[in-house]
Amino acid sequence: MTRIARIKNSAVIFIMTLSAVALLTVGASSSRAGKTSAGRVRVLVDGKTYSEQPLKAGESIRVSQPDGCENVIMMTGNGFYMQSASCRNQDCVHQGAVTEANYMLRVLGTSIICIPNRVEVQLILSDDSGKPVMDIPDV
Repeated sequence: MTRIARIKNSAVIFIMTLSAVALLTVGASSSRAGKTSAGRVRVLVDGKTYSEQPLKAGESIRVSQPDGCENVIMMTGNGFYMQSASCRNQDCVHQGAVTEANYMLRVLGTSIICIPNRVEVQLILSDDSGKPVMDIPDV
């Protein structure tokens, strides 16, 4: 075998190994996702529960505070996102959606936090029995 043929064979083996690892990773995460279901959205203001309700796609939760702070959370079929906020920096709006499929990839996991307005929104995942699942992502 020539040196070029060996390099090509090594490259093919390396690519096949990477593909197998990628398929195993996707398979493991999809089987894990099947064990939970997005069940509820909990909204906390100043660390106290403001609202908790089941996910209903297309519905929103408006958080209006006496000091004029306001946040609007839009629910989707499997999660939520911060649609708008009265805070100046809009970091919470730019955090994107929290879903059952992506919460393990997010820095804040199942939460979106609006620090200026003191609002935290959490995705409460449930197992098949309906019990909450507290799963902290491995980082």
